[in-house]
This record gives sequence, C-alpha cells and structure tokens, in this order.
Amino acid sequence: MIKYSYIKVRSALSTSKLPDIRYAFNPYVGCAHGCIYCYAPDLCKRYREVSYRWGSVVLVKENVVDVLREEVRRLKPGVVGISTITDPYQPIERDEEITRDSIRMLSQQGFRISIQTKSPLILRDLDLIKAKNFDVGFTITTLRDNLAREIEPNAPPPTQRAKAAYEIAEHDIDTWIFLGPIIPLINEYEEIIEEVVEFASSINSYIIYDKMNVKPLMSYNMRMKWRLKVDVNEVIGLSVDPNYFKKISELVRNLCKKYYVKCLPAFNAST
Repeated sequence: MIKYSYIKVRSALSTSKLPDIRYAFNPYVGCAHGCIYCYAPDLCKRYREVSYRWGSVVLVKENVVDVLREEVRRLKPGVVGISTITDPYQPIERDEEITRDSIRMLSQQGFRISIQTKSPLILRDLDLIKAKNFDVGFTITTLRDNLAREIEPNAPPPTQRAKAAYEIAEHDIDTWIFLGPIIPLINEYEEIIEEVVEFASSINSYIIYDKMNVKPLMSYNMRMKWRLKVDVNEVIGLSVDPNYFKKISELVRNLCKKYYVKCLPAFNAST
C-alpha cells in the first residue's frame, strides 16, 4: 500500500543537467512504480522515508502549480523535462492532475515540453499534447510483462506502454523509447533487446539506451527487493564495468541498424 503525504514547495522548476533540457519539473517526490533499479532515491535524500522506502511513499507537491505559475512569468522559455526523478503519470496523478495543469500552463507560455513516463495515463492529456512543442518518451526495459513485473513491480505492464506509445505516435508527436537501464543478466539478452528495437521501428520511433547507473541508495533498495535468481552482486559488479557496457552498446547499435532505428546513448552512458 502506498503512503501519500502532501507538502508545500518554494520552487517548481530546477535547472537541468540533461542534454537539450533547460529545466526539470517533478510534480511528486517518490514514485509508486517502485522500480528496483531506480537512481532517484539518491536524489531524494532530503526525504529519508521516501528514499529508504522507495515505491511505498509518495509526496504530493500540493502548491506546485501555483508556484509554477509565478515562475513561468519571469523565466526564459526553454525545454522542460517532465519528469526527471519521478513518473509524472503515476497513479495519484489520475486524481491530482498536477501534471495535466502544469503542461497546459507551460505550453501556453511558450515552453517546449519533453515527457518521459511508464504510464498509459498520458493518453488522458492528448488534448493538450501538441506535435509542435512536445516530445514523449516511454521507458520500456523489456516488452515481456512477466520480466518487467520483477524489476518494475508496480508500474503499468510494458505491453500497455507500447499501446500508448503507438497511439501517441499516431498523432504525429515526436515519440521515443527509453531502453534503460539495460541490466546485466536480466534484460541484456539479444532477443529481449531486439523485441524493443523492433517495436520502436514499427512506430517510427528512435531509441535512447542506457546502462544501470549504480548509486548507494539504489544499490541498497535493489538488494532489499531482489527476488530474481541471479546474484544481485554480480549484476551490480557488471554494471560498473565499462567494458561490459561497450559490448552491450555494440549489440544495441547493431540491432538498431538492422531495423533502421536511430539510437543514441544516454548522456552518461560510457560507450
């Protein structure tokens, strides 16, 4: 069961270090999807309960839309990444509509918006998402629902994400697939990656791929929640081996070449 609490914030937008993203907007702290590989707990250390009970505690920024309204009046328009350390379309968004209100406001003020999600709930906002100033990315680590359930226990199944991605692409919106993280001994295998690449090709999408970026709290949470048969320490060890990811990168690039899919490494992926 997810514990929800409400907090007030003093700022809505933060400067982003991601390439091609000027601002980051995160409507929530924590994420109900509870993905065991998530790096975000290490970026939420101010909220200890959120970080150490990742996936069980979510903080709702109850005044963030009002704060955003003031900020967009004085900030120079640029690309806003929604979201960078939480999913903007997690379950409580269905009722709170913070993401919906925020993208409406940002779009009206001339900001370009880049959304990344694991949820088909984004389809609710198709009336706001316009091709000229939006791009939408779906995180799909595997198209196999059973495998995804082990590493993304509370997230919508990837088959549902794929259907949503198809519909978004049908509206001529710039659509991309985030194939990440690629986890050693879990979703690293050619047949698993090929299924994702083939799907990206079917919707004329491109792929951004990434390794698993090991951080202290992420590693702690991963060990606490690990239920797979492979050794978690071996998985973590391979993830920090640059030679390992060079091999995986070559596999991804070759598969993308086979299916005529453009692919890019994430900004911090050593290839």
